[in-house]
Amino acid sequence: MNPVLYWNSVLLEASRRDFTRGYSNAQQPGPIRTSRAMAIVHIAIHDAVAFRQSRPAAYLEKKGVAHGLGPVAGNLEDIIAGAAVTTLKSLYPRFASFIDDSIESVGSPAFNQGVAIGNAVLAHRAGDGWDAPLNGGQPMSPTYGQHRADPYAPGQSQLGPVWGEVKRFIAPGHQHMDAFPGHGAVNYLSDPDYKHDFDEVRDLGSVNRGSRTPEQQRIGVYWGYDGANNLGVPPRLYNQIARTALAARPTLSLAKTAELFAIINVAMADAGIDAWHYKYEYDLWRPVVGIRNEGAPNGDAFWAPLGAPQTNSPRATLTPNFPAYPSGHATFGAALMQVLRLVFNNGPGPITLADVLAVDNAVGAGNPAPAIANESFEFVSDELDGIASDPDGSVRARVKKVFGSYAEAIWENSVSRIYLGVHWRFDGLHHDPAKKIGGTPLGLAVGKEAFDFFAAAPSL
Repeated sequence: MNPVLYWNSVLLEASRRDFTRGYSNAQQPGPIRTSRAMAIVHIAIHDAVAFRQSRPAAYLEKKGVAHGLGPVAGNLEDIIAGAAVTTLKSLYPRFASFIDDSIESVGSPAFNQGVAIGNAVLAHRAGDGWDAPLNGGQPMSPTYGQHRADPYAPGQSQLGPVWGEVKRFIAPGHQHMDAFPGHGAVNYLSDPDYKHDFDEVRDLGSVNRGSRTPEQQRIGVYWGYDGANNLGVPPRLYNQIARTALAARPTLSLAKTAELFAIINVAMADAGIDAWHYKYEYDLWRPVVGIRNEGAPNGDAFWAPLGAPQTNSPRATLTPNFPAYPSGHATFGAALMQVLRLVFNNGPGPITLADVLAVDNAVGAGNPAPAIANESFEFVSDELDGIASDPDGSVRARVKKVFGSYAEAIWENSVSRIYLGVHWRFDGLHHDPAKKIGGTPLGLAVGKEAFDFFAAAPSL
């Protein structure tokens, strides 16, 4: 196996185990810490290749912090192994024996050179703010529109209230995002866009299916990965999709494969930092709070969402414990798909919000989504793999979904959260392509930013 894909699979298994109850949890909790960890591992793998083959391509070289790392020589697979193992064991120490079992050779000069690279990457990120308190308390007297605990989990804390202050991997400034519809209004429902999205999630995201179709429920569950038992969080899902997309493309060189996964994971790490920055800047309530706290005739004091999939668990409905705007799923997913488009160069330039809205318009009219022949891929989500179970113990059916383009995947990933009742549509996707509202345009911008950074001195 390509060593980049091999160590990626070890990383994804460590992440899966990190979210397995009864084994060993919470080394890299939540999607934000996970995205940072995955970026660090893949930067180390990328730089192991770059220092061996093309030093200017190395991330550390681009950042001007490669001091002390001399010429690298020897077996490349051993260099990669040293870098991967060093970062993996630092980030997932409880799985050290599993990681050690993945190594074929240890202690060679080439392996030790990889160790030095891995340690340099870890040192570069050591003071980035990752170790600030991850959880915060809920507001004692929340105001109108403000995020607060899920009423079905009243003791719920807030995840990542200061994660937006973590040092970004590419450039220091957050990508721009516009305010959500209704922001600043005394009554959000006075804004027609907010009102439209309020009505939509109330009617389509309820635990009682109502007008939600089976296909919409499939979309909601398919993209879940909400820290579920044996599944983990969205960055793991999007790495799985990247592996699937890569398998359908012409074979990349080892160096280009290392570069691809470095760009993907750096983009998702910065997407998480940017999304969490705006989440706590706007501090917008989730549908389960917003719908229950609006009066008649629009609100419903007893409304309950379908909720984030409680896969392989008996737990009831649950809404994630951080503000709604923007959607992390939408931001992570758009960043990933933008990188795939730019690396594989199959479409007419970067993906735009207009491309995603074209999918939305086609599906809304009952037509097939626009397709790009070289971007088609099929994927089986771990949420619907014929093994995962619902809270009632029933095993879900296995569903293989074929996507005609990366824009279609961005759209479905974004709107999936409506059908679970955990996000407003505008959290991910707004109907106006001229506005940067929601996680989709934010993620597209972050993905291009990461691609451009690595493209300045690309791998061979």
